[in-house]
Amino acid sequence: MGSINSRPLKAFVRFDGSGRIVAGSLILRKNKPKVGKWKEIQAYECCFLTTTTTTTVVAPTTTSTTAEPTTTTTTTDPR
Repeated sequence: MGSINSRPLKAFVRFDGSGRIVAGSLILRKNKPKVGKWKEIQAYECCFLTTTTTTTVVAPTTTSTTAEPTTTTTTTDPR
């Protein structure tokens, strides 16, 4: 299946009297239907024709070194 470069059709869903989407009412047309409450929705979820920029910040790393204290043992001669 090939890709569509131009997207001539728009997707519309119908709303009932209480503002809910009518199940199974999704249609693809060039223009909005005249009868009923219709709203255009995004038809092509796969390939948006927008660009996004992502910025990644790397936190600095800290390294600490600990050394063991030196111990001195002194023995005295008892006389």
